[in-house]
Amino acid sequence: MTKNAKLLYCLLGSAVLALLGSTIFEPALYGVFSGAFQEFVVLVADILSFIGFILLIIFALMLLYYNTKKM
Repeated sequence: MTKNAKLLYCLLGSAVLALLGSTIFEPALYGVFSGAFQEFVVLVADILSFIGFILLIIFALMLLYYNTKKM
């Protein structure tokens, strides 16, 4: 597998992590978990979403760098 394909898979995984903090998944988190554990799960989801956004930026910049370096 080429380096570009690996970076694209990393971008896809980072995008999924970034979408974890989306408002689409909040009702599901609130419906499955209850009480104090619910607040902990939402906090963990927010932290993972933040990490996903950071990784998304890093992998996008890496992909741009490797593709412009060949020109």
